[in-house]
Order: sequence, then structure tokens, then C-alpha cells
Amino acid sequence: MTDTTENTNNHSILKWVRRIWFILIVILSFSFLVSIPAAYNMLTTICDATNTECANWAQQTTLEVLAKYHISLAGLAIFNLVVFLVFSVFCWFAGLLVLRYRSHDWHGLLVSYLLITLAAGGPSFFFIISLESANLPPLVELVPGLVILPMYLALSLFFLTFPDGQIYPKWALAGIPIILANYAVWLLPDPVNIEGWPQTTTSLWLLFVFGFHIGIQGYRYRYNYTSEQRQQTKWLLYGAAIALVSVIVLSIFLNNEIGTILEGVLTTVGFYLPIAVGVTIAILFYGLWDIDIIINRTLVYAVLTTVLVGVYALVVGTLSHFIQVQGNFAISLFGAGVVAVLFQPLRHIVQRAINRWIFGQRDEPLKVMIELGKSLEIILSPEAALHHLVETTARTLKLPYVAIEASEDSELISFGTSPMKPERFPLIYHAQAIGMLLVAPRSTKEILNAADQLVLENIARQASNLVYASRLTKDLQKSRQQILTTREEERRRLRRDLHDGLGPALATLTLQAEAAREWLSINPDKSADLLEEIINGTQTTLADIRRIVYALRPPALDDLGLVSAIREQATQYSNNDLIITVEAPEALPPLPAAVEVAAYRIIQEALTNVTRHSKAQLCTVCLDVEGAMDIKISDNGIGIPSKRHAGIGLNSIHERAAELGGSCLITSQPGAGTQVVVSLPKG
Repeated sequence: MTDTTENTNNHSILKWVRRIWFILIVILSFSFLVSIPAAYNMLTTICDATNTECANWAQQTTLEVLAKYHISLAGLAIFNLVVFLVFSVFCWFAGLLVLRYRSHDWHGLLVSYLLITLAAGGPSFFFIISLESANLPPLVELVPGLVILPMYLALSLFFLTFPDGQIYPKWALAGIPIILANYAVWLLPDPVNIEGWPQTTTSLWLLFVFGFHIGIQGYRYRYNYTSEQRQQTKWLLYGAAIALVSVIVLSIFLNNEIGTILEGVLTTVGFYLPIAVGVTIAILFYGLWDIDIIINRTLVYAVLTTVLVGVYALVVGTLSHFIQVQGNFAISLFGAGVVAVLFQPLRHIVQRAINRWIFGQRDEPLKVMIELGKSLEIILSPEAALHHLVETTARTLKLPYVAIEASEDSELISFGTSPMKPERFPLIYHAQAIGMLLVAPRSTKEILNAADQLVLENIARQASNLVYASRLTKDLQKSRQQILTTREEERRRLRRDLHDGLGPALATLTLQAEAAREWLSINPDKSADLLEEIINGTQTTLADIRRIVYALRPPALDDLGLVSAIREQATQYSNNDLIITVEAPEALPPLPAAVEVAAYRIIQEALTNVTRHSKAQLCTVCLDVEGAMDIKISDNGIGIPSKRHAGIGLNSIHERAAELGGSCLITSQPGAGTQVVVSLPKG
């Protein structure tokens, strides 16, 4: 109940804040329209000792400098103003779009405030500053300034709470006093004001202020975010990193006349625009483009451009120094030739290095397979090897989720979490599908490219062998278990037969023998009767012993051999109504005892069924030992009725074949007889 009330109050407050923000947007839009002509007027005013209403933050030049570069004051003003307006229009559109679709929570409202105040205020508060020359009433001029002033504090809060509205870790709260200190150094007079600082100190301070907030997102990206949050945050970090680098580069390289003339445009394009674009995409369209590919291309060409410019400058500078000629066309042409020769091999090296950083070793399939093979060689069990394979694959290729699913038991061995439906690679062993390799792409909108698929197909081949080895290991363990269980059951049966059958019988014979001895002198007739009972009991006990021995292994197999024992069985089951023939080689190769017993019992059970149920006149038993021990028993009887379930005898045949790893197929058609085909391995 308390949570419901709290949510209702929060929703009510949010609704009132949206209404107030809408009113402020109307005021900001009015001030923005008014500031455009005032901004042009400010840009066309040259700063001197008598005029303070000029764009001294963006244009610290003189008419002589403009004339030197053949630039008109009006042309420069229009160029700057167009760039500022394009940037502001973009921010207006993005801010209103966020307000339309994301203002149902505080975080979306914060982003809307950021973008719209950046649009209305302009880069470095350019349009707000120009209002000073618009001759507006002081109150009308003051309100937009007060609304826009907390913009950088809102930017700090955005970095601290993006994307889930929570501030963590605890040390991230230091971002608020840091941004407040940044306000102080810009607004307070000398000697605190940053404009009086040395250039290096200014760069280090800006690096600390904005780098701290970027670092928070980097830390959370590394340790806290989900796959979707990481994809979202990549855009923010990408835009912020470009802005941070731009601040440092501009502060170092704008200490010249051209840099001073274009400072406002370069700052807008290099600092404000990347942040605005990054924030907009991160909050609205983070899944629309593949940021990893964009970052990859940006890094490749940024590094390549930097290195090639450095090489060109080094070659031209060195040759100019030794030849003592400046601006020589031949030297410049030679430098350009060196750059052209180095471009392709250098691009290949840089591309591979950055690909490995972003995508892992997907461009080095042979190396991946060699390293994976070496690591698998030292792992003892196939199960542990499968766990190692999925983890190594995920880490090597920088994939969020890799899993192996065995088709036989649907067991899943996985590493990581899948943000989407994974792609599937079949595991094939001897033309048989034995499982699947499941792989999730690196981001929600990405698909695995040809290089990824080549590596993963080779990994699937490795995994197929491991899955099959794991299956064999489990089958072996299951077989050992079955052997132990069967042995214990056989021991229990023997114990029961000996204890419950032979034991009491022998005890009875002992008592009868003692009684006969006592009656021998007193009543010989009575003693004779007891001896007769002892003889009969002994014969019964011998029959039980033969039955137990026969159950362990039919004596006929040792006395006659398998083929002769089967022929004897066929003779016993044959009668006037049923003729049984045996087709078998005269001599069989040496067979394991278990195979002989299984073959004998299977044929015995099949002939029993033929005699009892088939109503057949002919039955044929065929033995073939060319490959495996192949047994075929066929008759011309009535067959097995379709509605009749398999009985104990047929189940016994299946079980005996399965125990040895063989196969059994029983086919029957009503009125057309039955055929039992069994194949047993000979080794």
C-alpha cells in the first residue's frame, strides 16, 4: 500500500514538473527566436575598448586579421550563425522528441531539459549572451538565463544516473561537487576565473572534470551493466570521448589566428555536437545502428590519419631541414608518395589491431583453433573440456553468450547471458547431428559476419568430437553401472536360490539321515523308508543344482558348442505340426561367452514363442558371423496381433541384445508370420 501511494505521489509530482517545463519551453523558444538577429548583430561587432557588446568569446580578431585572410566580417558572422543554428535546431528536435516519448520518467525529462537548454542557449551559452544586445526587459532576459544556467549540472546528473536512474558506486557522487567547482572557475572573477589560467592547466582541468564523468560510465560499463545497457552506453561514451578529445585538441591548437576565427564553429562541431548526438541516440535509438562497427571505423581512420600525418610531417620536415628549402613541391610530392606507399599495409595493421580489441580474434581462425586445441589437450574429462571450450570461445571472440546443447539429453553447457535469440551451429559427428553450438551476437542488432561464422564453424567441429566423447563417457559409466547392478542382482538370485532352496533341502536330508540311523537297529523297515525319502530328496536337490547351473550358462554350450546346442533345441521344439530348420556354418569362430549365451537364450526364447503362439508349420533359424553375430528367426505363422503388447519374452530378447550393444528388430504381419532379426557384436 505504501509503495502504491509513493508511486502515485511521484507520478503526480512528475506531471506538475512536465507542465512547468512545457511553460519554460515556450519562454525558451521565444527567447531563442529573439536572440537570432541579436546574435548576428553581436557577431558583426568588432571588440574594442569602447564596445563590450561583441562576441569576444568567439571572435577576438581585428579587421586587419580578417583582411589578411580575405574574410569579410559579415560572411564570417553568417557562417558562424548558420552552424550555431543548425546545431540548435538539431537539439530542439531531439529534445522535443525525447520529451514526447521519454518524459514518463525523471531520467527522460532530464535528457529533454539538457537538449532543449543546449538548443536555446546555444554553444557556450551563445544565444543567451546575445540577448544582452536585444533590448529586452530585464525580467524577460533573466528568466531564460536562470533556466539554462543549471545545464552543466544536469549534464553531470545525466552521466551519474544513465541509463537506469541510479547513482553507483558511492564515489560517483563526487561528480556533483566537481561540476559545481567547474561553474565557479568560469563564473567567478580573477584570479579564480579559468580564462586567466595557463593553457596546460586549463586542459588538465577540463580533462579531469569531464573525464571523471566519462570514467564513471566506463566503470559501470565494465562491472555493472547488462548487455542491453552496454549497447546503450557505448553511444554515450563514444560521443563523450569525441567531445573530450576535441576539448583538449582545440585548447592546444587554437592558439593561432585561424583557430581564433573558427573557434566557435570548431567547439560546436567538436564538443557540443558529439555530446548531443551521443545522448540522443543513447536514450532513443541505441539499437538502430551497430555502434561497434562505427567505433571500429572511427578508430581505424583516426589512428591511420594521425600516423600518416605524422609520417608526412616527419619526412617533409627532415628533408626541408637538410636541403634548407621550405615549401618545395618535390619534397611535398615525395612525402605524399611515402604516405601512399605506407597507407595500405599500415591500414591493414591498424585494422587488425582494432578488430582484435573490439571483436576478439575472429580474423585469426587458425590461431584460435591452435590455441584452443592446445588448451583442450591438457584437460582430462570431456565434460570439463566442453566448459572450457564455451568459455574460451566467448572470451576470445568477445561474445556475450556461448552454449553447447547435446541433442541426446538436452543438456546445456553455457557461458554468459544471451540478450537475444542465439544463432545455431549444428554439431555433426559421422554424418549424425549430436547437438548445437549456440552463439549470441555482440549486440542486439548485430549479426555474425563471415569471419565470425568461419571461426565458429571450426569450433563446432571441435565441439562435435568433445560432445561425442562426453556421450561415450556417460554411456561407459552407465554400462558399468548396469554391469554392477546386473552382477548384484545375479548374486541376490543365487543367494536366494541357495538359501531358500538348497539350504532347507540339505538340512532336511541331514535330519532324515540321522533319523534313519537311529531307526536302523530298532525298526529296519522305518529306516528303509527314510532312506528312500533321502534318495528322492537328493535327486530333487541335484535337479535344483542343475537348474541353477543352467541358468548361469547352459551346459550344452560347453558340451556341444553353440551351433549343435541350437540344433538340439530345434529338435526338442520340433513336432508333427512344426518343422524347425537351422542354417548355420559348421564351425564358428571363437566368440565371447556373453555373446554365446545371449545368442542361445534369444533363439530359445524365440522358438518358445513360435511353439506356443505362432501356429506355424515352418520355422527357420539362420546364423551369420561374417561381420557381427547376425541371427534371424522367421516363421510362417499367424503373426503378432496389432493390438497385442510385447510380452516378457519379446522384451527379454530386446534387453539381451541391448546389454551387449547390439540391435533387435521384430517385424510381423497378421497371417504372414513373424521375423526376429538380432545383431550382436563379436568383440
